[in-house]
Amino acid sequence: MKKIIIILVLLLSFGSCDDGFDELNVNPSKPSQISPANKLTYIQLYTGGSNYVAYLFWNMIHLMPNVQQLNNTHYGPIFNYKEGHTHWFFEEQYRTTVKNVVDLEAQLMDSNEPTAAVDLAIARIQKVLIFSRLTDAYGDIPYSEAGKGFLEGIRFPKYDKQSDIYADMLTTLENSAATLNTGGDNSYGSADLLYAGDNTKWKKFANSLMLRLAMRMVKVDPTAAQNWATKAITGGVMESNDDIAFTQYENSANDGGPNVNPLTKCFTSRAQNQVKISKTFMDFMKTRNDPRVSVLCSTVDGNTDFALQFGQDINDATRGDANSKPNINIFGGSGIVIYDAPFFFQTYAEVEFMLAEAAERWGLAGGNVEDHYNAGVRAAMGYLSMYGHGVEITSAQMDSYLTANPFIAADALKMINEQYWVATFGNGLETYSNWKRSGFPELIPFDIAATLTEGKIPRRFVYPGSEKLNNPDNVEAATIQQGGDGLLTRMWWDVE
Repeated sequence: MKKIIIILVLLLSFGSCDDGFDELNVNPSKPSQISPANKLTYIQLYTGGSNYVAYLFWNMIHLMPNVQQLNNTHYGPIFNYKEGHTHWFFEEQYRTTVKNVVDLEAQLMDSNEPTAAVDLAIARIQKVLIFSRLTDAYGDIPYSEAGKGFLEGIRFPKYDKQSDIYADMLTTLENSAATLNTGGDNSYGSADLLYAGDNTKWKKFANSLMLRLAMRMVKVDPTAAQNWATKAITGGVMESNDDIAFTQYENSANDGGPNVNPLTKCFTSRAQNQVKISKTFMDFMKTRNDPRVSVLCSTVDGNTDFALQFGQDINDATRGDANSKPNINIFGGSGIVIYDAPFFFQTYAEVEFMLAEAAERWGLAGGNVEDHYNAGVRAAMGYLSMYGHGVEITSAQMDSYLTANPFIAADALKMINEQYWVATFGNGLETYSNWKRSGFPELIPFDIAATLTEGKIPRRFVYPGSEKLNNPDNVEAATIQQGGDGLLTRMWWDVE
């Protein structure tokens, strides 16, 4: 993997030139433009997060406790409802990935290289991944004018409606998948950290993202949701764990930036007596004798004896005392707390659960709900081996789990989305978004929420204070357009 510092040096080397001094400022030993491959590497690394502290605040201290996967004791539960730290995600992504992916898109649109069309299709799929995460966190966001400060002089971008953003993202994915389907080479190769330049896998990813966005709309526009889900499935989605979209990181404990897994860095920085598995999450696995507990959780001394496992109740009166309970932690010996652990943007397991729901709702994907559900459970257990370091759940364990916990047709949507909740552990934003969309699992808020959010779990992140200071007119317009800027303000697809 290329060290990010190399790319940063390259990026910083391109400043604006004063009029009339263009020729004097040209350095013949440097390229006139950074290669698309190097730009893509940078963008993909930063999509996962450039700073573990930022990721810690918005994912591990806010979202994962909100969906009752973790119970953080360092700041106390009130921190999960504090608005002032959810700005990190917005500011980091617009500063890094957004402006660079928009620049890459513009460069490829002007390129005469034979690989430009395919390169552009891949860049646009990556762009949809970035913006879909942002809009699912905040709702209406800068989109059509975002990242164009240098290219077009737009310093104060407008906030587009989420419905318009979704429409454009879905069309972009459809067009990009069609381009990839026609064949042709790309210039990325090994610089592509997700798929090493494999067009077939990028096409599957485009359709899988399309399916994700389609399922987001099941309540607000069920007809469009079904139509787009049909297109995604017909186009070809992920077919195995070999198709997972992930970034593989480096093993460097001293790196606080984008070269190490941001989730790992969070857990190791807050692990000792501060991060505990929520009782809601632990009880779900305990009552089902789930073999994933040996990968995701253990006592602080590494004990994986299932009988000793328990989590801390989200409303435990002693939750503020970090030492009040034995720590149930992310497995530190050979599990997901590894610096070079992969970070997963979308997994085959998620796709199978969405196929199961599409089969249940509309009879799509062959109409066999149970088969897709079972495939999703197996995939969710199987992909954990990608963490390496001896992590493996055997086929026999998967068989035993499904035998002991059989699919119940009458509870299809509940069971599908509860398993989605477990399968997306670590990707707090996706877990949170799917919980809001589906309503499963059934969760309870912290007691303190009674005074901060009317006893309810937040529905979104609020806009950053920096935006309200630097882009006040557009933020105000967006607040009116969206119907508010509070933790309980519901975005377009998040209808009751």
